[in-house]
Amino acid sequence: MAISVGGVNVGFTGELDDGFEGGFGSLFARRYLPDVIEGKSQSGDVEIERFKGKTFRVFSAVYDHLGRDEYKIESSLPSAYGNEAPVFFVLQAAARSGAKMGRIFVTDSVGVVANTGRAVLFIGYPHTGKSTMSVLALASGLPVLSTENTIVEVRGEKLYIVGGTDVLVYDPRVEGIYDVRIPYDEKTKSGYRIKDLRGGKERKSLLRKGVEIEMIVLLHSAFNCMEASFSRIMGRKVRKTLWYFSTALMKGLDYYEPMPLHVPMNEEISENLRKFLETASSSYSEKMFEAFGNHRTVFERVMEIMESED
Repeated sequence: MAISVGGVNVGFTGELDDGFEGGFGSLFARRYLPDVIEGKSQSGDVEIERFKGKTFRVFSAVYDHLGRDEYKIESSLPSAYGNEAPVFFVLQAAARSGAKMGRIFVTDSVGVVANTGRAVLFIGYPHTGKSTMSVLALASGLPVLSTENTIVEVRGEKLYIVGGTDVLVYDPRVEGIYDVRIPYDEKTKSGYRIKDLRGGKERKSLLRKGVEIEMIVLLHSAFNCMEASFSRIMGRKVRKTLWYFSTALMKGLDYYEPMPLHVPMNEEISENLRKFLETASSSYSEKMFEAFGNHRTVFERVMEIMESED
Protein backbone atom coordinates (compact mmCIF):
# COMPACT_ATOMS: atom_id res chain seq x y z
CA MET A 1 0.00 0.00 0.00
CA ALA A 2 1.26 3.49 -0.74
CA ILE A 3 0.42 7.16 -0.92
CA SER A 4 2.04 10.10 -2.69
CA VAL A 5 3.07 13.15 -0.65
CA GLY A 6 4.23 16.12 -2.68
CA GLY A 7 5.27 13.86 -5.55
CA VAL A 8 7.16 11.51 -3.21
CA ASN A 9 5.89 7.92 -3.20
CA VAL A 10 5.57 6.62 0.35
CA GLY A 11 5.05 2.88 0.65
CA PHE A 12 3.67 1.12 3.74
CA THR A 13 4.20 -2.46 4.82
CA GLY A 14 3.69 -4.33 8.07
CA GLU A 15 0.63 -4.26 10.29
CA LEU A 16 -1.89 -2.29 8.24
CA ASP A 17 -5.17 -4.16 8.75
CA ASP A 18 -6.58 -1.24 10.78
CA GLY A 19 -6.32 1.18 7.83
CA PHE A 20 -3.23 2.98 9.13
CA GLU A 21 -2.25 4.55 5.81
CA GLY A 22 -5.76 5.98 5.33
CA GLY A 23 -5.16 8.38 8.20
CA PHE A 24 -2.80 10.41 6.04
CA GLY A 25 -5.67 11.49 3.80
CA SER A 26 -7.65 13.18 6.58
CA LEU A 27 -8.22 16.94 6.68
CA PHE A 28 -5.85 17.21 9.63
CA ALA A 29 -3.05 15.33 7.82
CA ARG A 30 -3.56 17.26 4.59
CA ARG A 31 -3.19 20.54 6.46
CA TYR A 32 0.52 19.64 6.70
CA LEU A 33 1.14 17.02 4.00
CA PRO A 34 1.20 18.54 0.49
CA ASP A 35 -0.74 16.99 -2.39
CA VAL A 36 -1.68 13.70 -0.76
CA ILE A 37 -2.80 11.08 -3.27
CA GLU A 38 -3.99 7.80 -1.83
CA GLY A 39 -3.58 4.40 -3.45
CA LYS A 40 -0.41 5.02 -5.46
CA SER A 41 1.05 1.67 -6.56
CA GLN A 42 4.60 2.63 -7.58
CA SER A 43 7.54 1.42 -5.55
CA GLY A 44 8.23 3.86 -2.74
CA ASP A 45 10.85 6.58 -2.61
CA VAL A 46 10.21 6.13 1.12
CA GLU A 47 9.37 2.72 2.61
CA ILE A 48 7.79 2.54 6.07
CA GLU A 49 7.25 -0.73 7.92
CA ARG A 50 4.64 -0.16 10.61
CA PHE A 51 4.10 -2.12 13.82
CA LYS A 52 1.05 -1.48 16.00
CA GLY A 53 1.65 0.20 19.34
CA LYS A 54 0.22 2.70 21.79
CA THR A 55 3.13 5.14 21.46
CA PHE A 56 4.97 6.50 18.44
CA ARG A 57 8.62 5.79 17.83
CA VAL A 58 11.00 5.30 14.93
CA PHE A 59 13.26 2.43 15.85
CA SER A 60 15.09 1.98 12.55
CA ALA A 61 16.12 4.40 9.80
CA VAL A 62 18.25 3.55 6.77
CA TYR A 63 18.97 6.30 4.23
CA ASP A 64 19.64 6.04 0.49
CA HIS A 65 19.45 2.25 0.37
CA LEU A 66 18.93 1.36 -3.29
CA GLY A 67 17.94 5.00 -3.79
CA ARG A 68 15.25 5.07 -1.13
CA ASP A 69 14.87 5.75 2.59
CA GLU A 70 13.58 2.94 4.81
CA TYR A 71 12.04 3.24 8.26
CA LYS A 72 10.52 0.94 10.87
CA ILE A 73 8.04 2.57 13.21
CA GLU A 74 5.69 1.72 16.05
CA SER A 75 2.46 3.70 16.06
CA SER A 76 -1.25 3.77 16.70
CA LEU A 77 -3.54 5.27 14.07
CA PRO A 78 -2.72 8.87 13.10
CA SER A 79 -5.30 11.34 14.40
CA ALA A 80 -5.70 15.00 15.30
CA TYR A 81 -5.29 15.73 19.03
CA GLY A 82 -4.57 12.04 19.64
CA ASN A 83 -1.61 10.74 17.65
CA GLU A 84 -0.29 13.52 15.42
CA ALA A 85 3.34 12.35 15.38
CA PRO A 86 3.08 9.99 12.36
CA VAL A 87 1.84 12.87 10.17
CA PHE A 88 4.84 15.05 11.00
CA PHE A 89 7.18 12.08 10.67
CA VAL A 90 5.89 11.34 7.16
CA LEU A 91 6.23 15.05 6.34
CA GLN A 92 9.87 14.99 7.45
CA ALA A 93 10.58 11.78 5.51
CA ALA A 94 8.91 13.14 2.36
CA ALA A 95 10.78 16.45 2.65
CA ARG A 96 14.12 14.64 2.68
CA SER A 97 13.20 12.41 -0.24
CA GLY A 98 11.75 15.36 -2.16
CA ALA A 99 14.96 17.35 -1.72
CA LYS A 100 16.86 14.55 -3.47
CA MET A 101 14.56 15.09 -6.48
CA GLY A 102 14.93 18.87 -6.42
CA ARG A 103 11.48 19.34 -4.92
CA ILE A 104 12.13 21.70 -2.00
CA PHE A 105 9.50 21.58 0.76
CA VAL A 106 9.25 25.18 2.03
CA THR A 107 7.59 25.33 5.45
CA ASP A 108 5.38 28.06 6.94
CA SER A 109 4.49 29.35 3.49
CA VAL A 110 1.54 30.32 1.32
CA GLY A 111 1.52 30.59 -2.47
CA VAL A 112 -0.94 33.00 -4.13
CA VAL A 113 -1.35 33.65 -7.86
CA ALA A 114 -1.78 37.33 -8.70
CA ASN A 115 -3.75 38.71 -11.64
CA THR A 116 -0.46 38.75 -13.58
CA GLY A 117 -0.47 34.94 -13.64
CA ARG A 118 2.67 34.75 -11.52
CA ALA A 119 2.89 33.86 -7.84
CA VAL A 120 3.88 35.55 -4.64
CA LEU A 121 5.33 33.27 -1.98
CA PHE A 122 4.45 34.47 1.51
CA ILE A 123 6.67 33.01 4.22
CA GLY A 124 6.53 33.68 7.95
CA TYR A 125 6.81 32.23 11.39
CA PRO A 126 3.59 31.10 13.12
CA HIS A 127 0.93 33.78 13.69
CA THR A 128 2.41 36.33 11.29
CA GLY A 129 -0.51 36.42 8.85
CA LYS A 130 -0.09 33.66 6.28
CA SER A 131 -3.59 32.18 6.67
CA THR A 132 -5.12 35.66 6.61
CA MET A 133 -3.32 36.34 3.31
CA SER A 134 -4.91 33.16 1.95
CA VAL A 135 -8.38 34.30 3.04
CA LEU A 136 -7.88 37.74 1.49
CA ALA A 137 -6.69 36.11 -1.73
CA LEU A 138 -9.66 33.74 -1.91
CA ALA A 139 -12.04 36.61 -1.17
CA SER A 140 -10.44 38.48 -4.08
CA GLY A 141 -10.95 35.55 -6.43
CA LEU A 142 -7.23 34.68 -6.60
CA PRO A 143 -6.02 31.06 -6.62
CA VAL A 144 -4.25 29.85 -3.49
CA LEU A 145 -1.67 27.19 -4.39
CA SER A 146 -0.48 26.28 -0.89
CA THR A 147 -1.73 26.91 2.63
CA GLU A 148 1.05 25.76 4.99
CA ASN A 149 3.85 23.96 3.12
CA THR A 150 4.86 24.75 -0.46
CA ILE A 151 6.86 22.69 -2.94
CA VAL A 152 9.26 24.74 -5.02
CA GLU A 153 11.45 23.74 -7.97
CA VAL A 154 14.30 25.55 -9.70
CA ARG A 155 13.68 26.04 -13.41
CA GLY A 156 16.43 27.92 -15.15
CA GLU A 157 16.93 31.19 -13.29
CA LYS A 158 13.52 31.18 -11.61
CA LEU A 159 11.67 29.39 -8.82
CA TYR A 160 8.33 27.71 -9.51
CA ILE A 161 5.58 26.52 -7.19
CA VAL A 162 4.70 22.97 -8.19
CA GLY A 163 2.76 21.76 -5.16
CA GLY A 164 1.49 22.50 -1.71
CA THR A 165 -0.93 21.78 1.08
CA ASP A 166 -4.59 22.20 0.21
CA VAL A 167 -6.33 22.61 3.58
CA LEU A 168 -6.62 26.13 4.98
CA VAL A 169 -7.25 26.69 8.70
CA TYR A 170 -7.96 30.32 9.60
CA ASP A 171 -9.11 32.59 12.39
CA PRO A 172 -12.76 33.61 11.82
CA ARG A 173 -11.96 37.11 13.13
CA VAL A 174 -10.57 37.91 9.69
CA GLU A 175 -14.10 38.04 8.29
CA GLY A 176 -15.36 40.63 10.74
CA ILE A 177 -12.21 42.74 10.76
CA TYR A 178 -11.77 42.88 7.00
CA ASP A 179 -15.42 42.37 5.96
CA VAL A 180 -14.73 39.33 3.78
CA ARG A 181 -16.58 36.03 3.48
CA ILE A 182 -15.45 32.72 2.08
CA PRO A 183 -17.37 29.43 2.36
CA TYR A 184 -15.79 26.95 4.76
CA ASP A 185 -16.21 23.22 5.28
CA GLU A 186 -15.65 22.48 8.96
CA LYS A 187 -14.43 23.94 12.25
CA THR A 188 -11.66 22.89 14.59
CA LYS A 189 -12.34 22.25 18.28
CA SER A 190 -11.04 25.74 19.04
CA GLY A 191 -13.41 27.36 16.55
CA TYR A 192 -10.99 27.99 13.68
CA ARG A 193 -12.49 27.46 10.24
CA ILE A 194 -11.36 24.87 7.74
CA LYS A 195 -11.47 25.38 3.97
CA ASP A 196 -10.66 22.39 1.75
CA LEU A 197 -9.12 23.50 -1.56
CA ARG A 198 -8.51 20.04 -2.99
CA GLY A 199 -11.33 20.10 -5.53
CA GLY A 200 -10.32 23.35 -7.23
CA LYS A 201 -9.79 22.67 -10.94
CA GLU A 202 -7.92 25.92 -11.58
CA ARG A 203 -5.47 25.21 -8.77
CA LYS A 204 -4.81 21.71 -10.08
CA SER A 205 -4.22 23.01 -13.59
CA LEU A 206 -1.81 25.70 -12.40
CA LEU A 207 0.21 23.28 -10.27
CA ARG A 208 0.39 20.75 -13.08
CA LYS A 209 2.34 23.29 -15.15
CA GLY A 210 4.00 25.07 -12.23
CA VAL A 211 3.68 28.79 -11.48
CA GLU A 212 6.65 31.12 -11.59
CA ILE A 213 7.37 32.96 -8.35
CA GLU A 214 7.62 36.68 -9.02
CA MET A 215 8.00 37.91 -5.44
CA ILE A 216 8.84 36.54 -1.97
CA VAL A 217 7.45 38.24 1.14
CA LEU A 218 8.50 37.53 4.73
CA LEU A 219 5.45 38.46 6.80
CA HIS A 220 5.22 40.31 10.11
CA SER A 221 1.54 41.28 10.03
CA ALA A 222 -1.16 41.51 12.69
CA PHE A 223 -4.78 42.57 13.20
CA ASN A 224 -3.96 45.52 15.46
CA CYS A 225 -1.75 47.33 12.94
CA MET A 226 -2.95 50.22 10.79
CA GLU A 227 -0.46 50.73 7.97
CA ALA A 228 2.25 48.69 6.25
CA SER A 229 5.94 49.11 5.57
CA PHE A 230 8.31 47.10 3.40
CA SER A 231 12.03 46.44 3.73
CA ARG A 232 14.01 44.85 0.91
CA ILE A 233 15.93 41.63 1.63
CA MET A 234 19.12 41.28 -0.40
CA GLY A 235 22.27 39.22 -0.86
CA ARG A 236 23.30 36.86 1.91
CA LYS A 237 20.15 37.56 3.92
CA VAL A 238 18.08 36.03 1.11
CA ARG A 239 19.99 32.77 1.48
CA LYS A 240 20.05 32.93 5.27
CA THR A 241 16.28 33.50 5.49
CA LEU A 242 15.32 30.85 2.96
CA TRP A 243 17.78 28.33 4.43
CA TYR A 244 15.56 28.08 7.50
CA PHE A 245 12.29 27.75 5.59
CA SER A 246 13.70 25.23 3.06
CA THR A 247 15.41 22.92 5.58
CA ALA A 248 13.16 23.14 8.66
CA LEU A 249 10.90 20.22 7.69
CA MET A 250 13.81 17.98 6.81
CA LYS A 251 15.57 18.81 10.07
CA GLY A 252 12.47 18.12 12.12
CA LEU A 253 11.96 21.68 13.32
CA ASP A 254 8.23 20.96 12.97
CA TYR A 255 8.31 19.19 16.31
CA TYR A 256 6.70 15.83 17.00
CA GLU A 257 6.97 13.48 19.98
CA PRO A 258 9.02 11.88 21.31
CA MET A 259 11.59 13.73 19.18
CA PRO A 260 12.08 14.39 15.45
CA LEU A 261 14.71 12.40 13.60
CA HIS A 262 18.11 13.80 12.81
CA VAL A 263 18.30 13.03 9.09
CA PRO A 264 21.51 13.31 7.07
CA MET A 265 21.96 15.41 3.94
CA ASN A 266 23.58 13.58 1.03
CA GLU A 267 25.28 15.13 -2.01
CA GLU A 268 22.06 15.31 -4.04
CA ILE A 269 20.25 17.18 -1.28
CA SER A 270 23.15 19.57 -0.71
CA GLU A 271 23.43 20.32 -4.42
CA ASN A 272 19.69 20.89 -4.86
CA LEU A 273 19.55 23.18 -1.83
CA ARG A 274 22.57 25.09 -3.18
CA LYS A 275 20.79 25.60 -6.53
CA PHE A 276 17.63 26.73 -4.76
CA LEU A 277 19.42 29.25 -2.55
CA GLU A 278 21.69 30.57 -5.32
CA THR A 279 18.73 31.02 -7.65
CA ALA A 280 16.81 32.83 -4.93
CA SER A 281 19.77 35.07 -4.16
CA SER A 282 20.57 35.94 -7.77
CA SER A 283 17.02 36.31 -9.09
CA TYR A 284 15.07 37.63 -6.10
CA SER A 285 17.39 40.05 -4.29
CA GLU A 286 15.32 42.87 -5.81
CA LYS A 287 12.04 41.00 -5.30
CA MET A 288 12.16 39.77 -1.72
CA PHE A 289 10.77 41.90 1.11
CA GLU A 290 9.98 41.90 4.79
CA ALA A 291 6.48 43.28 5.24
CA PHE A 292 5.28 44.78 8.50
CA GLY A 293 1.80 45.96 9.43
CA ASN A 294 -1.86 45.46 8.68
CA HIS A 295 -2.78 42.28 6.77
CA ARG A 296 -5.02 43.93 4.21
CA THR A 297 -2.66 46.82 3.55
CA VAL A 298 0.26 44.41 3.13
CA PHE A 299 -1.80 42.23 0.78
CA GLU A 300 -2.97 45.14 -1.35
CA ARG A 301 0.52 46.63 -1.53
CA VAL A 302 1.99 43.30 -2.64
CA MET A 303 -0.62 42.96 -5.39
CA GLU A 304 0.13 46.51 -6.54
CA ILE A 305 3.85 45.78 -6.72
CA MET A 306 3.20 42.59 -8.67
CA GLU A 307 1.04 44.41 -11.23
CA SER A 308 3.44 47.36 -11.55
CA GLU A 309 6.29 45.00 -12.48
CA ASP A 310 4.25 43.04 -15.00
